[in-house]
Amino acid sequence: MAIKRRTLLGAAGGMAAAASLPRPAISAGGTSVGASVLKFIPQANLTILDPITTTAAVTQNHCYYVWDTLYAVDEHLVPHPQMAAGHSVSSDQRTWTITLRDGLKFHDGAPVRAADCIASIKRWASVDPFGEDLAEAVDSYVAKSDKSFDIRLKTPFPLLDAALAKPAANVPVIMPEHIAAQPAAKAITIDQVIGSGPCRFEAKEYVSGSRVVYSKFADYVPRPEKSSWASGGKIVNFDRIEWHVIPDPGTAVAALQSGEVDWWELVLPNLIPLLATNKDIVIGAGNPTGYLGCLRFNSLFPPFDNVLMRQAVMMAVDQSAYMRAVTANNPKNFEICHSFFPLGTTYGIPPNPDPMAKGPDLGEAKKLIEAAKYAGQKIVIINPTDFPSIQPFGEITYATLKKLGLNVDLVETDWGTVVQRRASKAPVDKGGWTIFHTWWLGVSLYNPAVNPIILGQGLKGWFGWYQSDEMMALNNDWLTANGADARQAVAAKMQALAFHDVPTVPLGQFYIRTAYRSTLSGVSIGASPYPWNVRRA
Repeated sequence: MAIKRRTLLGAAGGMAAAASLPRPAISAGGTSVGASVLKFIPQANLTILDPITTTAAVTQNHCYYVWDTLYAVDEHLVPHPQMAAGHSVSSDQRTWTITLRDGLKFHDGAPVRAADCIASIKRWASVDPFGEDLAEAVDSYVAKSDKSFDIRLKTPFPLLDAALAKPAANVPVIMPEHIAAQPAAKAITIDQVIGSGPCRFEAKEYVSGSRVVYSKFADYVPRPEKSSWASGGKIVNFDRIEWHVIPDPGTAVAALQSGEVDWWELVLPNLIPLLATNKDIVIGAGNPTGYLGCLRFNSLFPPFDNVLMRQAVMMAVDQSAYMRAVTANNPKNFEICHSFFPLGTTYGIPPNPDPMAKGPDLGEAKKLIEAAKYAGQKIVIINPTDFPSIQPFGEITYATLKKLGLNVDLVETDWGTVVQRRASKAPVDKGGWTIFHTWWLGVSLYNPAVNPIILGQGLKGWFGWYQSDEMMALNNDWLTANGADARQAVAAKMQALAFHDVPTVPLGQFYIRTAYRSTLSGVSIGASPYPWNVRRA
């Protein structure tokens, strides 16, 4: 696939002088910024530690520190062996034999074995869309030795290495067998955050809402190749990496300017002009595939179990309003995106006809609401107050639904509470929800098999639990299609169906900068802000 590289320009708008910003309040915990410590401000609080039980991007970022994967993609989304030394495929394409690299160890000192890999793949495949596709093709897993195992297939699955190299939530990380053996619905506990990746998780120093600490894993054996995204040699140059959770942007920018932190993952666009005046700060490009904002419906309960109600909201959406709210009103930092796949990628082509092309159309939306026989059911929008690139979405949707005459409440909490509540399948009067908003990394949605916002898996799928046998049949057609042109045609049918069924409303594609002290070098962001190869200049 082709990814368009974007030059993200600073947002318009002024900012008060640094002296007027709040002073950062960062507990050093007995350390200070220096050659052996990297201090990082993550996008949000890390509340869920298990990368298999959530699709939260902050948990995905955490997982790349702690765990490793059998395969990983480079910047061109080409899969390469990572923990695997390599593989062979039988002549009938129905047996893949994967061999592990030498020297792989978990953080508790135990060697990584084939049994660990098998248990981890099974756990991941029980919840991830691409993993479920793979699981349906698998006949059996057979450990041939501690370092080699077979994946024996009922039917050929040519994208097996691509599935095991999935770069974004859910990432198919390898855990110890005794941990991976537990159901995916049961999140691992704090003492089970044990991987074989380049960093250890320091459980005793974890304080949700404040700090996450990692230490360099001395026994990690990097691959010899140069790293590219999550593939190749992952060389960590700091003994200790601290995440400082700072939800207030003013406090975060002051901490970066004063040197109390080294790196701020996602910078609000209206703060870029201020930071750009500081010669000690580097404004870096963020994720090259951008971020796709989305409005997600709960399809289990009224009123959005009715497709006409979902279509009505889509017709009322003004993507420009959502995008301007999270890019400081700078059109150079966003694109109108009438697609469930990111623009600039193989399948990121709006459907023809495009149902959003004539919107927003409140009159048409009201006609659809009338046709749906809406009975005044309460709509509960859950929305984070501490996630600046998501919070405006909920406020705009609330105002839009009010204009449509709908019975709507906006429930605002911290992001961690949103992440936990969106997993509830209860009705709203028993703690459930009706709408939430988020964004996805473009790389998380680049093909049908990895795209949870359109797949119709029902109760096994992403929050909202949209079910469509037709969509899943098309997904199978895509997986088995012969060649790129055939896959393109199937993906177009899936896009058209998604715009009819509207499990999600796309809100646009936008780009966020990162910022770090000029004393750092080697900073690279792909599917995640990777900690490897970053060093003190």
